[in-house]
Amino acid sequence: MGTLYICPTPIGNLDDVSKRLIDVLNNVDLIYCEDTRRAKKLLTYFGIKTKIESYFIGNEVNKIEDIKSHLENDVNIALISDAGTPLISDPGNKLVKEVIKEGYKVISIPGPSSVLVALTLSGFDITNFQFLGFIPKSGKERTEFFEKLLNAQMPSVCFTSPKRVMKDLDYFEKNGLNSQITVCRELTKKFETIHRGEISEVKEKLSSDNLKGEITIVVGPSELNTNVNFELESALKILLDNNVPKRDIAKAVSLITKVSANEIYDKVKDF
Repeated sequence: MGTLYICPTPIGNLDDVSKRLIDVLNNVDLIYCEDTRRAKKLLTYFGIKTKIESYFIGNEVNKIEDIKSHLENDVNIALISDAGTPLISDPGNKLVKEVIKEGYKVISIPGPSSVLVALTLSGFDITNFQFLGFIPKSGKERTEFFEKLLNAQMPSVCFTSPKRVMKDLDYFEKNGLNSQITVCRELTKKFETIHRGEISEVKEKLSSDNLKGEITIVVGPSELNTNVNFELESALKILLDNNVPKRDIAKAVSLITKVSANEIYDKVKDF
């Protein structure tokens, strides 16, 4: 059977490519990539002539059977994204899960990741951290994302775009996030900039920048200590034993936890 190689590509500086990565991309039979145009530029730069095919969010599920068929027929495949390590807020999770399930060999090549670069530049204690992906634009997802930042007792890493970064920081500030933050722009490139400080300070610095490229934000641990830790079912039972109406319990407990009122009500209605 063939092997699937997970291959990180540079997040900016082409000198970050390892010899091992070049060897793998030269020696596999087929490369699946997010954007064939960007992939061709990278491969041409390094003189790699391996055949490429597209693999992006819109077709990733449909391509899984094709890739499994190739692996079954002893075809070695590399998976690359536009920049950085595949699967990290990029297509590939469903593929790798399915390929492992079917017993095919998967090898991951270490390499560039803006998540790790930003963390090491942040100045925070990164013994523990959480990665939250792209900041949602609106709705319940945005609210839940922000709650994770407010309740975090460790640094949080997230992505945003140049067009949205000021809106996102405004939203954080307006809703009471008082953590220190680090905003990284154009990581590993010639005009790399790192801004650290309170949200208001970083916003002022960013307002004078020519914002381009992917932006990685590291949010420091919350200083609000809003995370409430208690054994939920025991707390609900105490309230019920004191004849507090179930709807009122659901509303009140939801306000001090990350659990929705509907979820809490579903728990208490069966008690």
